[in-house]
Amino acid sequence: MDRIDREILYQLQLDGRMPNNELADRVGLSPSPCHRRVRQLRDTGVIRRFTTVLDPTAIGRGYEVLLWVTLRTVTRETMAAVEAAFERLDEVVEAHRMMGQPDYLIMVAVPDAAAFEAFYIDTLAALPDIERLTSMTTMKTIKRGGPLRSLRR
Repeated sequence: MDRIDREILYQLQLDGRMPNNELADRVGLSPSPCHRRVRQLRDTGVIRRFTTVLDPTAIGRGYEVLLWVTLRTVTRETMAAVEAAFERLDEVVEAHRMMGQPDYLIMVAVPDAAAFEAFYIDTLAALPDIERLTSMTTMKTIKRGGPLRSLRR
């Protein structure tokens, strides 16, 4: 990965729908080599996917809560089960397995406090092997999903 690949990646993080001609101009290439590089970055998995970032409030999911999740017992089976549950739950928009305690940090996005309470009691607390759930309500999101600069030279 060279300087041009890193710049392509940065520019696409800023605007994934940028036309190839504009991207090529920004990184100093002609359109054909730029397109080949983007395709190679996709084919090798450096670019995982293109997506659209939504305003949670505009779609009725503006009540965001961070939760620490601690498992009663930590085994491959319990981790696989809880991680599969997180994948299935649309309300869980991020999930991170942590080193040490607690076991997971998840972000839940729901319409309001009542919806969160119902989700917390009826769904999260009902998951097997959950020992403790600790929630923190987001007051204000300062930065979300910022672009990554490649550290490889």
